[in-house]
Amino acid sequence: MVAAHEVWDAFWETESFDADLVMLQRVANSIIWERIGKLIERRFGSFEGLEVLEIGSGVGIYSSLMAGRGAKVTLLDYSEAALKRARAYYKRRGLKARFVKEDALSLPSSLKGRYDVSMSYGLAEHFHKQDRMKIIKSHLDTLKESGFTIVSVPNKINFPYRLFKLVAERTGMWRIGHEVPYSRSELERICQHLKIQDYGFFGDSLLSSLDFLNPFSLVRKAFRPQKEKSSHRRRRERGTFLDQYLAYALVLHASRTPRSEG
Repeated sequence: MVAAHEVWDAFWETESFDADLVMLQRVANSIIWERIGKLIERRFGSFEGLEVLEIGSGVGIYSSLMAGRGAKVTLLDYSEAALKRARAYYKRRGLKARFVKEDALSLPSSLKGRYDVSMSYGLAEHFHKQDRMKIIKSHLDTLKESGFTIVSVPNKINFPYRLFKLVAERTGMWRIGHEVPYSRSELERICQHLKIQDYGFFGDSLLSSLDFLNPFSLVRKAFRPQKEKSSHRRRRERGTFLDQYLAYALVLHASRTPRSEG
């Protein structure tokens, strides 16, 4: 049986800087990034000077957007290959970050209680049983009293993703090991167990999840990144009220303590 860290090392060694730039452009024009920006600005006024931790960061695309707007970012991953790739990406983009190799379920005390924002994108679904709650707790443990966390996971009831995953697993194309999506009800139970009172949900674009049903679109994105990189500005995604329920990404935002009014 292949160890989890070997799966992720292999995954991060197969991509390229051009692919990272394509992903950067996609994220920068996504409705999920727009919604994150509004949350940050509503809570803190701006990104300037915020201490931000991305857990299971991989390359750290979202963090790089925050760094570009003045945040002080830390990338945490237990894959050395992921951190090596992240260092190269940040250097080529002229951005600063701190890079930490640690296990997200066994965080050192030096990382606890020091961040304004903790976040992850596609991490928590790779954990089993009680570790699914523990990884959410790890996000909260890193926060200052005034901080909040953003946890993006696959949505259990997004049909295009579930069908794509089933086909990929049956055909041997699935590369990222164990992955179990979350439902809103599971995340709500976790919040209740952790005594989190201040939480909510949003999603990415429901329409964009239809790409999971379009094999030609996926092949084009995988094998023609240079053309996508050099194309004109990508069209900004548009969202709907259904995104928080049915879209591929189910995003939990939560605070350690409720915000005081006034």
